[in-house]
Amino acid sequence: MKRNIVLILCAILIQLSCVEQIELPYRNETPVLVVDGEITNEVPPYNLRLSYSGRFVSGSIITSRLAVNGARVIMSDDQGNSVRFRQNIYEPALYQTDNQYQCQIGRSYSLRIEMPDGKVYITKPQLMKGVPPINTIYADKTEHFVRTYIDTKDAENSKDYYRWKSYSISLKITQGAGINTCTASCWAYNRDEGVNVFADTYINGKEIKKRLVHFSPIDIKAPLARHYIEVKQMAISEEAYIFWQQYEEQRTRTGSIFDPLPATIIGNVVNEKDDRDFALGFFGVSGVNIKRLLVDPSFISFSDEPGFGLLPPAVATETPSGNCQTRFPGYGCTPPIEWK
Repeated sequence: MKRNIVLILCAILIQLSCVEQIELPYRNETPVLVVDGEITNEVPPYNLRLSYSGRFVSGSIITSRLAVNGARVIMSDDQGNSVRFRQNIYEPALYQTDNQYQCQIGRSYSLRIEMPDGKVYITKPQLMKGVPPINTIYADKTEHFVRTYIDTKDAENSKDYYRWKSYSISLKITQGAGINTCTASCWAYNRDEGVNVFADTYINGKEIKKRLVHFSPIDIKAPLARHYIEVKQMAISEEAYIFWQQYEEQRTRTGSIFDPLPATIIGNVVNEKDDRDFALGFFGVSGVNIKRLLVDPSFISFSDEPGFGLLPPAVATETPSGNCQTRFPGYGCTPPIEWK
């Protein structure tokens, strides 16, 4: 019996020695400078985030380990004026202007980033174009979302590119824990992860109708709570349009680890002395028009029409546990008082 056990163990060892160990391909990327920011004709300050990373994810949280410390960042316009972006001591990757310098439609702006290692990265001057106003903002609802749309009119006899950014504030319900007054319910921000861009190639000078610009999640425990929505309509450059279109295509791409690595998307921030050395990300210059909408789900129509141009976020299927403000860090315990 013992002899049989020994023979079986030997056979197993021989089999293991014949198995070839396979290492799956590992995607390694050398850290490079990442630039994420934009300026508009809105009231300052303007924000810019600088970090070291192997990939660019717009709006992502940057740890202090990846933040660029001690960079000197200057923005200049075509009139010889300049303003400095200064590093935020509480959020090292964040650089901000002061509250005095406001950008204007019709001016061109360029950026200069002097890195701690002596490298200098720059952008070419970009014109801040005006953007048509949002004529109408309205909403419908599905089972899971309040969907927001806008109507606008494209400018005639010009090549125009648009981007829409949006957010909403809505009520969240959790299985609260703790003694805080917001433990089981709170008001929080909802921001779309996708990039919503558009070119007027086929509609030059015509109306843009029912452009889907935002999904605001309906909480399953508070289906009739109000939604406070803000939409920014932005005029962007052709270069920015191409960049963000490629970014969104890669963000939504699905595949396996055996797929070829996606091509690096080249932005507009390059080394002053070597145009082959470029940063990831994009520094945008945009004219902006803003519109707000207050939605009571009781008074909007239900629709099962599919939406186009923007993908909905994931749907929550159950009430989350934990403290509401911890689970949904954001606005606060009460809704906005005014929303115009």
